[in-house]
Amino acid sequence: MKPHLRKDILSSNWVIISDERQFRPNEYISKVKCPFCPGNEEETPPEIYSLRDKKGWFIRVVPNKYPALLYDDKNFVEEEGINKKNYLNGIHEVIIEDRIHSIKIHKIKHLDQVLNAYAFRMKELYRRKTIKYVMIFKNYGKNAGASLVHPHSQIIALPILPYRIVDEVNHFEYYYKKNKRCAMCDIIKNEIKIKKRVISLNDDFIAFAPFASRFNFEIWIAPRKHIINFYELNNYTQLALIIKDVFYKLHKSIEGLSYNMIIHSSPRNSKKFHLHIEILPKLAMPAGFEWGSGFYINTISPEKVSEILKSNKKFSLHRRYYENRDSGK
Repeated sequence: MKPHLRKDILSSNWVIISDERQFRPNEYISKVKCPFCPGNEEETPPEIYSLRDKKGWFIRVVPNKYPALLYDDKNFVEEEGINKKNYLNGIHEVIIEDRIHSIKIHKIKHLDQVLNAYAFRMKELYRRKTIKYVMIFKNYGKNAGASLVHPHSQIIALPILPYRIVDEVNHFEYYYKKNKRCAMCDIIKNEIKIKKRVISLNDDFIAFAPFASRFNFEIWIAPRKHIINFYELNNYTQLALIIKDVFYKLHKSIEGLSYNMIIHSSPRNSKKFHLHIEILPKLAMPAGFEWGSGFYINTISPEKVSEILKSNKKFSLHRRYYENRDSGK
C-alpha cells in the first residue's frame, strides 16, 4: 500500500499510513550496516545535496529510503464509505550531519553549515506548489524514535498544514489582535526580565524552559528579533553556538539523553508567527491521562530545569534526586 493520509472523523487529527516504514533498519534492536557512514553511500538513494572537503563529504542530503510520503504528481482519493484515503504528494528527506558515526550535536564543528543545509532544503521544497508545510526534526536516542545512531535529521514536506501548526498560528494571531504585539517577542522580553527560566542567551538568540513546559527539561530556542521563517535567518553561526551550549548542558546533566528537536517555522503568509525550535527530552513518556485529556503532567518545573542546567547539577530520573556533578557523590 502506497503512503497516504487519513483524516480522523472524530478529531482534527490526520494520520500518515506508510507500511514501508516498518522495514527501516534499527541499530537499537540489532547490529546493522550503517547506511550513513562514508563508504556505504550505495545504501541510500542518490544524494540531492552535499558539502565536501578534501576528505570527501561532511554533509549529505538524500531522499528517505523508507518515506512517510511520496511525490509522484498523481494526487487522488480512494473512498471507502464515509472514509477516504488521500494519496497526496509529499517529500521525505534525510540530512546526514557528519561523517563521524556517533558524534553528538554539540560536538559537530560545522553545525552552522548543517543549519544552512536545513534552510536551503526548506526553501527549495517550498517552491513546490502543492507543499503547504515543511517540517525539519531530529530524533536522537532510542527513547525518541531514532532507529540509527549516526547523526541525522529529517525533512518532511507536507501537502496539508499540521494541526499543531494551525493551532500555533491561531494563537499567535489572537494574541496580536488583542495586544498589537507578537506573542513570542513578549515571551522573550518577559523571560529575559524574569531570568528564572533562561538557559542560554546571546546577542541574537535565547534558549529558555517555557513557562507551560509539557515535558521534563523541555527547552525552546528563538531569535530575539521577530523572524518568521527559518530560511530567513542571517546568522546560523550564533544559532549553532546556542544549540551547542544547550546540548552540552543537557548531555552533562542527563545520562543517556534521548530527545526530539523540531523547527517551528512559519507556514506561508503567517506574518504574526515567530520562528522557534523546540527541544523535547524523553525522560518520561505521556501516559493514560495525557492521551485521554490532552493535558500534560510535568514533574519537573521549568524553573528547576533552569537551575539544574545552569549550576552543573546531574539529574537522576530513577533515583529521583539531584546531585552536584562536582560533589563526588
